[in-house]
Amino acid sequence: MFLAQVRWSDPDQLGHVNHARYLSYFEDARMMMLAGAPTGVPGRPGDRGCIAARVAVDYEAPVVYRPGLTLRVETGVAAIGTSSWTLAQRMYDGDSVVARCECVLVAYSYADGKKRPLDDDERAYWQRFASGG
Repeated sequence: MFLAQVRWSDPDQLGHVNHARYLSYFEDARMMMLAGAPTGVPGRPGDRGCIAARVAVDYEAPVVYRPGLTLRVETGVAAIGTSSWTLAQRMYDGDSVVARCECVLVAYSYADGKKRPLDDDERAYWQRFASGG
């Protein structure tokens, strides 16, 4: 679980949190999970990394800015393939789902400039967050 602190500058002129900010909150939650992965965050020294191949967001409800507002982002692993894994994320304002995100991450070799198979330690790490895992 990741708690996103909504800033005063995040809403639009109507007082709704701007849709682009949702992407940042989802990304922050993913980066927190990646920081604990065997490979660490993308761009870290070494050849094992990952890249985002697809990010899709479904907006369920507008979030009206309130001072001190914190949104909760929950992230799980929906699928694990040979070289990619899919994260399923939900953002909550209180108990209400306000957005859903699906992100496909691909294991990537920076030295070779191409995707690579997931290593066993990576697969084991992401399996911990899978449904029923």
